[in-house]
Amino acid sequence: MKSEKDSRRIQTFIQVFDNIQGLFREPLVILDSDLKVVKANRSFCRTFGVNPEETEGLLIYDLGNGQWNIPKLKELLEEILPENAVFDDYEVEHTFENIGRKILHFNGRRIYSRSNRTQLILLAIEDVTDREDQKRDLEELVSWWPGPFTI
Repeated sequence: MKSEKDSRRIQTFIQVFDNIQGLFREPLVILDSDLKVVKANRSFCRTFGVNPEETEGLLIYDLGNGQWNIPKLKELLEEILPENAVFDDYEVEHTFENIGRKILHFNGRRIYSRSNRTQLILLAIEDVTDREDQKRDLEELVSWWPGPFTI
């Protein structure tokens, strides 16, 4: 159970996030310790075709009618994050109903205040689908090319 002081500190953090979120091009989402969405920036909403009202307060796994119930994401949030306060470039490939197949890199930071034991999770999500598809196409081209290849 969160105290009123904890709630105020979380609200202060959220207000700061609201003021700076427009600076970030990549999708960002803040989760509470129960993995419920506290806040999602405009880029997150635009990229994944959601609006804040249908996002905030939901478990991340329930977003988009359960489209975010992704085994690798669960592993990341439930197993890796508790042991490590930071992770970078954790790759997840998933097909979403409204935006199709995506290859996403998750970067996360556990934001923990020892004084009040408040924990939030900041997730930054980079869509690397195009880059990875181009890389795979090039690797395939090189693999079947019969002789030396010079660019």
